[in-house]
Amino acid sequence: MLGEPEQTVKTARFLQAQPLFGGVDDRAMAAIIPLLREVNFAAGEVIVKEGDDGDAMFVICHGSVEVLKSCPTAANVLGTRIAVLGVGDVFGEMELIDLQPRSATVRALEPVEALALSNGDLFRIYEFDMPTFALIVLNLARELSRRLRRIDDLAVLC
Repeated sequence: MLGEPEQTVKTARFLQAQPLFGGVDDRAMAAIIPLLREVNFAAGEVIVKEGDDGDAMFVICHGSVEVLKSCPTAANVLGTRIAVLGVGDVFGEMELIDLQPRSATVRALEPVEALALSNGDLFRIYEFDMPTFALIVLNLARELSRRLRRIDDLAVLC
């Protein structure tokens, strides 16, 4: 996906259409794309495990994943499914914000191609382009807020 100039432009357009990079201009995308690492996972592969240290978030380019949360009563050893994410979705972003261990396990439901952005690379964006860094962090906050609202909608309050 990355490397060739034509592919770089396609990758930039794809990312700019996703919530995380919405509003990021072409100049900033040209600086961000070299920081991204292309990663691939096989169907059934655990990508991140709840409780592990994490230093990267992932944008799904192809495929889908399930997010699993451990539960003492769950029959599944990896946990209970709490979400399915697909193309354009992000996971692992919480660790970039709060620097805590992974809050859930993420497993590929089918072959997955994703782009990873490490905490160190997010800091590099901060160093070379504060307005773009602020926009990405604001986009991350919006995504986390959307997820919290979905959970709130599922909660039964008396």
